[in-house]
Amino acid sequence: MGTPTCAYRVDAGLIELLDARLGPPLDSYVRGWQVWLEPHGPDGATLEWRLHPPAGFRMPRGVNPHDLFEVVLQGLSAAERPDSDAFAAGREQRSLLEIWEVLEVFPTFGDDVGGPQALAEVATGVLGRHPDVAGMADHAGLGDLYKAKAGDFSVGEALLESLDAIPPDR
Repeated sequence: MGTPTCAYRVDAGLIELLDARLGPPLDSYVRGWQVWLEPHGPDGATLEWRLHPPAGFRMPRGVNPHDLFEVVLQGLSAAERPDSDAFAAGREQRSLLEIWEVLEVFPTFGDDVGGPQALAEVATGVLGRHPDVAGMADHAGLGDLYKAKAGDFSVGEALLESLDAIPPDR
């Protein structure tokens, strides 16, 4: 069955929207994930907003996971072409897509959000931008694939592929 989920392909504008609309992440992980938990769903249901790194991600040398979001924001503001240029990330140069590739949104505690299309409408209202895809995600299956490949697996790309069958209404 799965969990109602929508996803956005990452670009500089999306990262700036996250900063403007949600502020700094609530939690950050050494494997690159950045997470917000916000009561945006129906009846205040908590939604998880999660930035996914690409397959094989490793934290840039000299960057604390809790500082990664701010490091990226600073790098994007300094880049001439923020969607493609590499920028300073600790003691390395990284491009945005070497850090994150997909933003996923889903109900954190399995609350009823009215299905994928209703969730996509909520996400659009929060960010002011339509998600790229919406559908039902098999989080347990994706987690198992990630663990089996020791992190050399793109959860974000797998989400885009699995949800692509149901593009959100526009």
